[in-house]
Amino acid sequence: MELTVTLTDLMDAIDRESEFDDYGYFLDPATGVTHFLWDGRADEVDDDAAFEALSERVDEFIKLPDRSLTDLYDRAEEFTAQQVADERQRAKLARACRKARRKRAIGLFLGEITKLGLNAEQRAYWDACDEGFVRRWCAEQGIAIEE
Repeated sequence: MELTVTLTDLMDAIDRESEFDDYGYFLDPATGVTHFLWDGRADEVDDDAAFEALSERVDEFIKLPDRSLTDLYDRAEEFTAQQVADERQRAKLARACRKARRKRAIGLFLGEITKLGLNAEQRAYWDACDEGFVRRWCAEQGIAIEE
């Protein structure tokens, strides 16, 4: 039987995923349901029995990938180069990208996005990148996505 998940549920869980292996979001291959396990809590509910039951099966689960593995600076540069038509805006964002990368502070780029009024466009582009990340991960895992 092929494992099928909903794109929205998986994107939401991956968006919250942590880089730590001992807790975070997991996918139950038997049900296609995501579970959050951390600090005695299962699915954000303080229920010792539920936590124990899921913890005993954690080796059967698929650990969801950490979306922070995506390079936000690359995304900022790609957005600037591919999505910003106005030459002056593109030049300002390119400077903000370089400065943000140099200082390791993506907020510098996002601040310039806000000043230029490009928040909606930037969010839509990054959402599309996130969706692509999830779709590639599912394909690598042999997981079907329910549309």
